[in-house]
Parts: sequence; structure tokens; C-alpha cells
Amino acid sequence: MLKEQNNKEKDDYMKQKLSPISAKERIETLDVLRGFALLGIILANIVWFLYPAYMQEDLSFKNEWTSFWNQADYTVHTIITMFVDGKFVMLFSMLFGFGMVIMQERAAAKQLNFWGIYFRRLIALFIFGCIHAYFIWFGDILTDYAILGLLLLFMHKLKPNVMLIISVTLYSLYFGLFTLGALSSDSTMMSMTMSEESRQLMQFTIDAHQNGSIQELMNANFMERTYYTMRNGLYVLSLGNPILYLFTNLPYLLMFLFGAAVAKKKWLHRFEEYRKGFFITWLLTFIFGGTLCWIIPFFSENFSAVQYISSPLLTIFYAISLIFIYHTVKGKKALQWLAFPGKMAFTNYIGQSIICTLLFGPFAFGVYGKLHLTTAIIIAIVIFIFQVIFSKLWLSKFRFGPLEYVWRSFTYLGIKKESKNARLGDNQLTSQ
Repeated sequence: MLKEQNNKEKDDYMKQKLSPISAKERIETLDVLRGFALLGIILANIVWFLYPAYMQEDLSFKNEWTSFWNQADYTVHTIITMFVDGKFVMLFSMLFGFGMVIMQERAAAKQLNFWGIYFRRLIALFIFGCIHAYFIWFGDILTDYAILGLLLLFMHKLKPNVMLIISVTLYSLYFGLFTLGALSSDSTMMSMTMSEESRQLMQFTIDAHQNGSIQELMNANFMERTYYTMRNGLYVLSLGNPILYLFTNLPYLLMFLFGAAVAKKKWLHRFEEYRKGFFITWLLTFIFGGTLCWIIPFFSENFSAVQYISSPLLTIFYAISLIFIYHTVKGKKALQWLAFPGKMAFTNYIGQSIICTLLFGPFAFGVYGKLHLTTAIIIAIVIFIFQVIFSKLWLSKFRFGPLEYVWRSFTYLGIKKESKNARLGDNQLTSQ
């Protein structure tokens, strides 16, 4: 009898220890990071809400479709490329891996089948991603997260040190390959001109978004999505060849692993204890990431790809910077506003696509392909501010965001009885 009581007390203690509610500040830090990532996501995506995917063949953006841009627009484009592109989607990736570990721990504490829960979670994410990609906006990342998340699921029992070694080693090799390619390529032979087929598709897509019918918009988006999946390897994956897809999307998976390792190491749980380590990492990522993203590309066009591949370094720098700011009295008060959209990151991510697609399309203002980039950036910031206010108001009435609620319901299908702590914990994690 005494042994059973001791076991019960031990189980209760473990449940309390593993519950996200007992680490409220840490969870709010994650929500702040998600909110910050959402801001970066819309700043990076805003140009792709205004121009077709085919423009990716001409990243200089100096063509007839942007001939009305002024110097300020090109300056803003350069700033976005240097400080935003790739950095915030990697932050989402890191948080995705972090969230998996929290869910794994909570499932273990509740004695639930983590494999079943997380697999359903990925299936739901994939379905949402397909709807987003083919019916709203071509540049969806959720389908990739669902596919790569399955690989993460197979590795979720790895020790944190093993996860760190795999992520850092493979990233170093990946970065090295791109650097060697950049050094061996001839910048004078690099073509930034769109193919004739892409030029025709470009004009068709712009016309569809400015004056087209719903069917024409759907057709244009479907063709853009097909083009996009051919570039990122998802198309060949559907044909049974995973190599190109895994190579192209390896940085996402490695950031999954890195985030999972950080969660397992409990570094954010004991921030003050590891403050010195955080500072050293912050300094190193600032030096190397800043050099690769902000300095070297000015000396050679060959390093434009290297600039993008080095994004994870600045992602870590941004994240640590925000954590340091959050751990000050004034910083925490200011950054808490980011936690509201962060708690509804899934809803807000899809919401950004819906708002921009409707706003710029033929059924609203029809300004697709017509706006100065500086104007578009201002609109993006206004949309994000709206999402902050909307999220705060929504969460004052409801526990979950609307899409978070649907996602959670599918994830916990068949699990009829959950404790109050588990439900509250999900409120913090549905955006992972």
C-alpha cells in the first residue's frame, strides 16, 4: 500500500514537473519568438504575394514588371534579402523541433501514445498545407514541415548531444558544398534572365491576379505551385525520388533537430545558468552570420546562394537577442505583445496568405504587381499589427485560435479524457 502511494506521488510529481504550465515564462518566451517569426515571415513573403513564383528566376527584380520601382524599393529589397529572407522560416523550424519535444514529454507524463498523437498531427498539417498551397497561395511551407516532421518523428528518441552533432555537422557540410560551388562558379556566366516560358506564365499570372475570375486565379496558383514544387524538390519526391527534396530542404530538418536538442537540454528552462553560453553563441553567430549575410555578398554575386544558406546562423542570433531582451523588465513588457499572435501562429500564418491574396487580387484592389515595395512593406507591418490586436481580442474570449482548435481536435482524436493542465499546455503548443 505504501509502495503504491509512493508511486502515485512520484507520478503526480513527474506530471507536474513536465507540465508546460509550471514553466509559464519559458512558454511565453517561445510564443514571443513565434510572434517575432510571424513578423519576419510576412516581410519576407510580401513580395511573393505581389509577384508570381517565376520571378525567382530573376532575383534582381530589375525587369519590365518592376520598372516603376524607385531606388528606395531596391534598397528595401536588399535590406529584406540581407536581414529577413530565410531567417524567420528557420526560426519557425527551430520552434517546430522544440515543440515536438514538449509534446513528447507531455505525452509521456500522461502515458499517451506519442507516435499516434504526433502522426495525426502531421497528417492534419499536411492536409492544411495542401489546402493552403493549392487554393490560397503557392508558397506554402506546411506541407514540407509535415513531410520532414515524419523524419523528425523517427529521430525523436535520439540523445540531445547526438541531435546537436547531426545538425551542426550536416549543416557544416551542406554549407561547405554551397561555398565550394560559389567559389568555383563564374559570375559572368550566371544567367539571371527568365526563360521565355516563365515570362509568358508571369504575364498570365499577373493578369489573372489583376482582372481574372476565380477559376483563372485557381489555374494560375496551381501552375505556380507546380513550378514551386519543381524547384524545391517536392515534385520529384511525388515521383518517388527523395534525394533532391531532402537535399533542398535539409536546413529545415537540421533546424528541427537543433530546436529539439535545445528543448531536451533544457537550456531555456535554466537561462540564467547558461547565460554565458548563450552570450558566446550570440557573439559567434553574429560575427560569422553577419559576415556571410551582410558583408561577403557585396564583393561577389557568386555568394548570393551562400547568403541564404547561412541564414540559420542569424536565426540563432536573432532568437538569442530576443531572449536576452525578454529577460529584462522593460524588454519583457514590450515583447509580451508578440506573444499574442505567437499563440495563434498557425491561424495567423494562414491568415497572412488569405488577407494578402484577397487584398491584392481582382476582388479587392487589384494591385497585384503594381505596388512599390516600400508601400507593400508598410502594408505588411499594418497587417501584422492587426493580427496582434485580433489575437489579443480572440484569446481574451477563447482558449485556442480557430485553426489551432481544429488542428488540436484532429491531433487528439480518440483521446476523450485530458487533464486541465494538458489542455492548457496545448494552448501554448498548437503553433509548433
